Amino acid sequence: MTTEERSAPPVATEEQRTRAEVNRLKAIAIREALREQAESEPTITGPALNNADSSSSPALGSKRPFAAMASNRRGGEGREDIAIKPARKLQKFVEYEFAKMKDTKGGFISAEDDPHSLLSAVDLQDKPAHMSLEDWAKHQLKMKLMKEKSGPYEPGLSALTMGEKEQVRCYECGTVEVDWKWYEIFKCRVCAGCKDKMPEKYSLLTKTECRNDYFLTDPELRDEELLPRIHKPNPHRSTWNNMMLYLRYQVEEFALKKWGSMENLDKEFERRNGVRKKRRDDKFRAKLKSLKNKTRVESWKRSADNEKHEHAWGTAVTNASGESVRTCEECGFEIEELVF
Repeated sequence: MTTEERSAPPVATEEQRTRAEVNRLKAIAIREALREQAESEPTITGPALNNADSSSSPALGSKRPFAAMASNRRGGEGREDIAIKPARKLQKFVEYEFAKMKDTKGGFISAEDDPHSLLSAVDLQDKPAHMSLEDWAKHQLKMKLMKEKSGPYEPGLSALTMGEKEQVRCYECGTVEVDWKWYEIFKCRVCAGCKDKMPEKYSLLTKTECRNDYFLTDPELRDEELLPRIHKPNPHRSTWNNMMLYLRYQVEEFALKKWGSMENLDKEFERRNGVRKKRRDDKFRAKLKSLKNKTRVESWKRSADNEKHEHAWGTAVTNASGESVRTCEECGFEIEELVF
């Protein structure tokens, strides 16, 4: 290495030159800011400096009193530059307590806020133009009560305004508080108390019970003119079809018309039980016979495996095609022979 190479200064890279230029611009900006701050502050003259001895600025070479220092001790009040700031990661974080939050419905008044509001209780889709909201609400409430047969339109209460001959009374106790649903579907005038007292007459039967106990067919049970029914959800599983329930005394009356008397119904019950029992016995005998045949075949196979069979060939016989055939005299197995 020569002396000229040692004395040559190192060449700065592009990154170093960029960093130096940025630092230079920062220094210039800081200097200009300090200069503007110094120019904006007022200068203190001599008399003013002397007057400040009694306030906060002590005389040159003397110590300030404690009262002056205590009055200027305000900490970081009013200074935003030294106030406590949250961490950078938590500046946009907002913590909510979902247990105390409430759905305000976007600021709109809902039925929960005002359950007696006409707008929340009225369906305005079919509202006539000439009818007010209050009248439309009363009309809809009236139609709902009439449809559900409740309130003043309950048959037991509305019957009180009828005459003595027009009133619908219970078969058993004569009260006017009949079950309107049963009266509309079954045409049966009975109250709730009599239904509980006489379950042998007013209990409900399922479709399966009607078929098994009274031997009614599906076409008869599907005919609502012969046997009216009510539908209820299946208690075993909600996805299954609804149950069809029939009134017991109506089912018994129809069964008596069909079979003639209870004695004939009992005879039919015994006959069907006999047929069912015979069918069950025949099925058992067929399974037993099949099992015996399988046992015999398996025993014959086991004996055939243990004892090796030796064929006893008979004399050769020429068949219709001209081939020579020999047959085993014990098992009947045939083989073909070629005679040269």
